[in-house]
Amino acid sequence: MATTRSMEFSVEVEKPSAILRKLKVKVPANVVKTHINKGLADVQKTAKLKGFRPGLAPISIIKQYYGEDVRHRVFHTLIDQSFAEAVQEQELRTVGNPKIETPDHQTGAGAHDHTLHDDHDLVYTATFEVMPELTVKDYTGIALKQEKIEITAEQVEKVVENLHNSQAELVPISGGLALADGTTSSRPVQKGDFVDAKILGGLVKNDQVEQRDDMKGNRMIEIGTHQWIPGFEDHLVGMRQNETKTFRLTFPATFAQAELANQEAEFTVTVSEIKEKKLPALDEEFAKQMGYEGLADLRTKAGDFLSRERTEESDRKVRSELLEKIMEVNPFEVPQALVEGQVRALAQDWAQELQRQGFDEKMVQASIFQELANLKKRAESQVRASLILEAIAKEEKISVKPAEVDAELEKLAASMEVEKPKLEEFYAKNPGRKDDLEFRLRQELTLKFLLDKSKIKSVAASEK
Repeated sequence: MATTRSMEFSVEVEKPSAILRKLKVKVPANVVKTHINKGLADVQKTAKLKGFRPGLAPISIIKQYYGEDVRHRVFHTLIDQSFAEAVQEQELRTVGNPKIETPDHQTGAGAHDHTLHDDHDLVYTATFEVMPELTVKDYTGIALKQEKIEITAEQVEKVVENLHNSQAELVPISGGLALADGTTSSRPVQKGDFVDAKILGGLVKNDQVEQRDDMKGNRMIEIGTHQWIPGFEDHLVGMRQNETKTFRLTFPATFAQAELANQEAEFTVTVSEIKEKKLPALDEEFAKQMGYEGLADLRTKAGDFLSRERTEESDRKVRSELLEKIMEVNPFEVPQALVEGQVRALAQDWAQELQRQGFDEKMVQASIFQELANLKKRAESQVRASLILEAIAKEEKISVKPAEVDAELEKLAASMEVEKPKLEEFYAKNPGRKDDLEFRLRQELTLKFLLDKSKIKSVAASEK
């Protein structure tokens, strides 16, 4: 590919690995001097210095006041411009930002030295990753097993039961003991109850309790779900409304917040109210209130839902198995810049999910840190699969047609409940987002091509 340079420089290319490149660039002293002089001249036109009218201060004075700033800007301009042109000239597909080093500075060794003289060459080394050049082999005719979808009556009833339970009301419990003041206490807390509790907690240090803000508050606790520290809910069983109890527990070694792992804690809990689920009758009227024609229609729709869900899960598994087999016979180095970007995306998604579950910021960060190794493993696998699919799409000339993009926009508009023209306008104003959409569609088309070319055997769940 022919390129037109905007400046004179020389470049040497080294290949430390399949995905690593090192460019040694030298910009001649005369080019450096020209850029510095031009930078000083540009500043001279507008510089406001005491004793001189704008544009009339001597270059020697401009250099004295603004020389360092000009050299700083020229340093970065020459590197940015020469690097961009060298990459284009060498036809390199860069990933991430380059690591720039000069004879006067090594990355990570303190503040950057922007040493630049108009009588010396500018010499620097740029180290960076590039997209791997893949030639994928053995990706057709792969033997796969896919689970048959069999929906039982018991499974349908479980879906109906879940829907039924979702409509339960939490009502204060009745019954209890008559107290001396004429009031009635609640019956004792039991498994399945929902307890409104006021909690004060802290860590035990030298038999003193250091209260913590993240271990206190008013919480609703479902007894029997074991969502709290092991043993916490057991201490609530048997308590009555308005009763207060103090007890100690030890955080498990695997607790999400590492600083609390294996630490002894003391909690003081007051039961404010005890509630239990009250279910509506599971009858024809219930089904109609939920939007169905009756119980028979509800069960039919529940079966359809299960069938779609199981089919989607089965499809995900067979696609995953297909990609794993292709990756196994096509090993290659993966650019870490791509992996790190995917790790950030996965971590962000997980953080949002934890926040929806009620985790505070500190707990979210601790959980992500604990899972970082697994996130990196998942991210690398996803990036590896994506690069393989792109290479196959290129080899098989798989592309996304305008009609396919249009159909996807129709589906997106319907699911987002927005007008299609507004969605089209959004993508028109954000071409990067449209590229992402086409990338995703191309990956799906490539996966479909690979599945069509595979040998898929339908088997019962017990045969998988």
